[in-house]
Amino acid sequence: MGDIVVIEPFYGGSHKQLLDLLTDKLPGCDTFTLPAKKWHWRARTSALYFAQVIPKKCQNYKVLFASSVLNLAELVALRPDLSTTHKILYFHEHQLVYPVRKQQERDFQYGYNQILSCMVADRVLFNSKYCMESFLTSITSFMKLIPDNRPNGLEEQIRPKCQVLYFPIVYPRLKELMVADDSGSNLKNGCFQSVPSKETVLDKKEKLINTISLDSAVKTIDSGSIGHQSNRDLSPSPPLLIMQRTVYANLTLLCQNNSKNPNKNAEIEETDSSCSHSLASGNNTGNPETLKSIPNMEESTMIGDEESRALVSDDKGLLNDRSRLLPIVADGQCRRSERESSLHIVWPHRWEHDKNPELFFTTLYKLAEMGLDFRLSVLGEQFSEWPEIFLDAHKKLANYIEHWGYQDSKEDYYRVLIKADVVVSTADHEFFGVAMLEAVHCGCYPLCPNKLAYPEIFPKEYLYNTSQQLIKRLREFCRHPNLVRKHTVKVDVTRYSWEQLQKEYLTYLSPTAAQQE
Repeated sequence: MGDIVVIEPFYGGSHKQLLDLLTDKLPGCDTFTLPAKKWHWRARTSALYFAQVIPKKCQNYKVLFASSVLNLAELVALRPDLSTTHKILYFHEHQLVYPVRKQQERDFQYGYNQILSCMVADRVLFNSKYCMESFLTSITSFMKLIPDNRPNGLEEQIRPKCQVLYFPIVYPRLKELMVADDSGSNLKNGCFQSVPSKETVLDKKEKLINTISLDSAVKTIDSGSIGHQSNRDLSPSPPLLIMQRTVYANLTLLCQNNSKNPNKNAEIEETDSSCSHSLASGNNTGNPETLKSIPNMEESTMIGDEESRALVSDDKGLLNDRSRLLPIVADGQCRRSERESSLHIVWPHRWEHDKNPELFFTTLYKLAEMGLDFRLSVLGEQFSEWPEIFLDAHKKLANYIEHWGYQDSKEDYYRVLIKADVVVSTADHEFFGVAMLEAVHCGCYPLCPNKLAYPEIFPKEYLYNTSQQLIKRLREFCRHPNLVRKHTVKVDVTRYSWEQLQKEYLTYLSPTAAQQE
C-alpha cells in the first residue's frame, strides 16, 4: 500500500490522461477508478462505491487526490479514516456554469456537490484561471437557486484553498510518428510514395535523379542526412524534390485539359505554389506525356510528401511550413493530387452537445454550398449517445471526409493532427482544451471562440466572436491554404507540458509537503 490514493470516478478523456500520468510518475500510488460512462450517475453515486472498495486499513495514506466528479464530502463522511489524509480536489471542469439544454431540478445537485467537496478539501486545484474564477464567482448566484435559508460566505471560505495548476500535456515526438513503416513504402492518402532503404545521401541523390525525370525542372538537394533514428530501425525519410514554384498549378491545369470533362474556366491561383481548389468534379485522367511540356523556370521550391519536409527540422519548428506539395504521380493521379492539396480541417472533441457540433457542421455546410473544397477529419471520444447532427453530417459531408470517429491509438490520432491544417473549436463549455493544444503542437492553425478558457491561452488572432467570423476565416483558408500552412502559431505550448509543470505536481502530491500544510 502506497502513500497516495488517487480516485477517478470518470476514467476517460483528459481525466484518464492525468491519472495515468500521475500514477506513472509518482511511486506509491494506489488508484481506484470507474469507467467513463453515464457521467451523471458517477457524480451521484461513486462516493459510496469507492467507500466500499478502498481498503479499510489505509492508515498509510497521506494524500488523497480526486477529480471534482467525486462527491468528496460524502466519501469522507462514509469513511472517516480518510479524513486525516491531505485531500486534493482537481477541477477539470465544473457544473456551476455548465450549459444545459433543459433546466431541471437535478442539475442543481451536481454543482452543489462540488461546492461541498471544496468545503472538505484541503487544497483545490483548477486546470485554468478561467475555471477557477468562473467557479468561485458563480457560487453566490448559484446558491440563490435555493428557495430560502441560503448559506452565506462560501466563496470566502473556499478561495484561500484554491490555485491554478494547468493540465500537464505529454506531447508526442513528431519525428518518430512520421518515420515510415518497415515495409519500405508509404501509402499516404492512397498515393504511393517511395521510401528508400538505408543508404548515403549521395546514393539518395543519384537514385532520385535516375528515378524522376522532368527535364531540367528537377534539381538535387544537398541538405545532409535526412534520415531519422527510430527506436526500431534507421528509416530515412523519403527524398525531397526541388521543383519550380509553378509546377503544381501547371500540372493541375494540364490534368484538367486531358480529363474526360475538362473545366476550361478553372482559375489557377499561384500563391506560394498553391492553386485554386474549386476544380471540376469527376475523374481526371492525367497523361504523363504532358509532363514534358512544363517549362523550365528559375525560381524553385521544395516539393515532396509532408513527412519528408518535416523530418529535416527540429520538433519546435517541425511543421511551420505546411505547404501541401505535389507528389510525382502516375496516370490518373492528378485529381487525387488536387484533392490532397485542399485545406484539411480537424475537429477533435467529445461528441457531446456542450462542444456545439451544430455550429461546426452548419459552418461546413455553408462552405460546401459556396463550392469550396476542403477535407474533414472528425475525431474525439464518443459515448453511448451523441447528438444527431453527427449522423446528418456524416451523410451530407461524405465526399469531404478523411477520418471519422475515435482513432484506434493515440499515435493514429496524432498522425491525423499532423496531416491537418486547421483545428476548430466551437465549444460552449471548455475550461482548458487539451485537444486544441495537442493539435497546435502538431502544426495546426487554431480557431477558437473568444470566450471560456481560450483567451487565456490563445492570442486574439486565433479567436472569433461570431459564427459569421468563423465562416469568413475558413472561407479564406479554403481559398488560400498556404495562409495557414506557412504560418507559425504564436502559442507557447511548452508552458502546458509535463516537463514544465511536473515540479508543481510533485510538490502538491508529496506526502512530505502534505504534512507541512
